[in-house]
Amino acid sequence: MPKADDLKQGDQFDGFFHVRGYEERVTRAGKTYLDLTLEDRTAAIPAKVWEAGTQVLGTIGRGDFVKIRATAEDYRGNLQLRVHRIRKVNDEDVEEGFRPEECIEQTPFDIDSMWEEIHQIANSLHPMVAEFVVSIFAEYEEKFRVWPAAQSIHHSYLGGLLEHTLSVTKTCVYLAEKYDVSRDILLAGALLHDIGKLDELSASGGNFYTDEGRLIGHVVLGRDIVRDHGKRSERLPSEFLLHLEHLILAHQGQLEWGTVKVPMTPEALLLHYADDIDAKFNIATRTIEQDRGEENFTSRSAIMQRAFYKLRPVLPPVEEAGEEDIPGGVPSVQGNGSSLDNHADSAAPPEGG
Repeated sequence: MPKADDLKQGDQFDGFFHVRGYEERVTRAGKTYLDLTLEDRTAAIPAKVWEAGTQVLGTIGRGDFVKIRATAEDYRGNLQLRVHRIRKVNDEDVEEGFRPEECIEQTPFDIDSMWEEIHQIANSLHPMVAEFVVSIFAEYEEKFRVWPAAQSIHHSYLGGLLEHTLSVTKTCVYLAEKYDVSRDILLAGALLHDIGKLDELSASGGNFYTDEGRLIGHVVLGRDIVRDHGKRSERLPSEFLLHLEHLILAHQGQLEWGTVKVPMTPEALLLHYADDIDAKFNIATRTIEQDRGEENFTSRSAIMQRAFYKLRPVLPPVEEAGEEDIPGGVPSVQGNGSSLDNHADSAAPPEGG
């Protein structure tokens, strides 16, 4: 059975998916249809069931695993599915290859490698700070390793929170070396800035907001986790905890984006921009990867309010260019290629992305 990221316009297929989004809508003619978001391990894709009364066998809802018969169609430069039949999976489907873990979109990076790297960075901090951060990681490890970073905007897949946190932290490692700031404050803030999403989002049956997430939000929920651990540890100086709480409360940067305070320390300012870069880069690359149109530009991203150019800059390999074409001759190159090489298949996300 094909995977979501392999589908092309015109493909007719049977497949297993997870219902991430489910809405009943009405056409202008007053006809009810289903507007779904279906996902497997590789991608999420919109789908429509135009004749719900006859094409849905039994009942389905958000969070269900389903088997579908569908056709992949182009809609404004993006792929969507026209569903002809859909039903919940049953025991017999296991014999045909159904596996729940293959039907939920996940980070492309290795969870164990990212978890190890994030601990290496945490343990490089002042011993008191390292102990504090690692103790929080230990309490939330089971969720932190698999949680999404958002419901839909960026890193909205299993493992997305860990991927995003590591990437932001690695950017802050560079910024802490470049600027005269507190490395301990900045990296502790980066490691914990989205910890509140473990309470804001539920990964069971899809990426949903919890009641606490809707009523309070991850920014304040994260501050509460850090404050509660600070009271329990009684080791970190109160001034350090105050700075750390401010980084969490200010990391979204602008009041209209849901931040509680605007950044008012150098470290808070750097964390905000590192967080913003990583979120926007994820949106941009996924917009390009998921666009199935034949044009050089993607369809317009509602979040970023622009289309993205899909063609990538290409240079000939250094050995083909010739010394006379390169100022100063051929540089010494480590590894298998130049800095323009695509490292998307590496075990951990690239710095800043």
